[in-house]
Amino acid sequence: MSEQMGTRRIVHTVSRRDLIRWALASAALTLAPGARAQSFPSRPVRMVVPFAAGGPADTLTRATATALSAQLKEQVIVENKPGAGGNIAAAYVAGSPPDGHTLLVAGQAILAINKALYASLPYDPEKDFAWIGMMGSFPNVLVSNPEAVPARSLAELIDLARARPGQISYGSNGVGSQSHLTVEVMAQVAGVKFLHVPYQGAAPQRADLLSGRIGFSFIGASTTVPLVRSGQLRALAVSTGSRVAVLPDVPTLVESGFPTLDTPTWFAAVAPAATPAPALAALRSAFAAAIATPAYAAEMGKQASLVVNVDSQAAEALLARERKIWADAVRTTGATAG
Repeated sequence: MSEQMGTRRIVHTVSRRDLIRWALASAALTLAPGARAQSFPSRPVRMVVPFAAGGPADTLTRATATALSAQLKEQVIVENKPGAGGNIAAAYVAGSPPDGHTLLVAGQAILAINKALYASLPYDPEKDFAWIGMMGSFPNVLVSNPEAVPARSLAELIDLARARPGQISYGSNGVGSQSHLTVEVMAQVAGVKFLHVPYQGAAPQRADLLSGRIGFSFIGASTTVPLVRSGQLRALAVSTGSRVAVLPDVPTLVESGFPTLDTPTWFAAVAPAATPAPALAALRSAFAAAIATPAYAAEMGKQASLVVNVDSQAAEALLARERKIWADAVRTTGATAG
């Protein structure tokens, strides 16, 4: 201590340890929350599938999760939450923390059909989600159990339905699902009636189809082609506008006299709408890079799926078109749920 000009001045000695402590504290203060948020992802990312494990959506998601994980340098986990036409999974993700670590696998049901089908929803498909990217598009195949339904063509199936109205059963992914509406539009155009048996995904209905508990179903090509080739199931039609390479001898619904039924299935990844822009940008960039890899294209080929790159701007037009198509189908068939 020393005194100068009558005023007492206290001189402290600052240690090297104090300087280091102050420097670290200052660095922590300058790292604002916004800067920390940019280190996305900070933990594993979950992709929530609205169907049971083992179906086309689940298979597609697992391939996507592997490719996305390589881009994000973080584990991507697949979680199945089936039920209520996808509404359980959609409501769960819509209410999840909007930090980019929980994504929803959504297709026509969640993003286009359910708003027309249900009196009310626990989420808003037009406001609650931010588009990340499309995972893939694939044909559904109308497959029958040869022992339960002896028809060798769609025309023969229609003839059987005329002879046995309401007795030939078919499975779907649930009331108002794409597979349900496709069959009901087909039946309405043909003037016949089938018996609808709803399921919570493709895997359980495929099991019942193989056992003969139901007569036919529309199921994704990825899980039906091997069963068709083995003779366990018979393919009568595909739901795309043109024939598919994996089943070149199987006609389309359009060829078979149903011109409005060019209805491939697609699934996309979406996040809660309030997800911060940096996390959305990181997800979209990683997603676009993931589906552009040769390995992903090869895997989609194995699953009879097409890689379709749809960015967030193109998605707006796609969703507007899909919502009109399926709202018309719901109105025409009179389908209702919940």
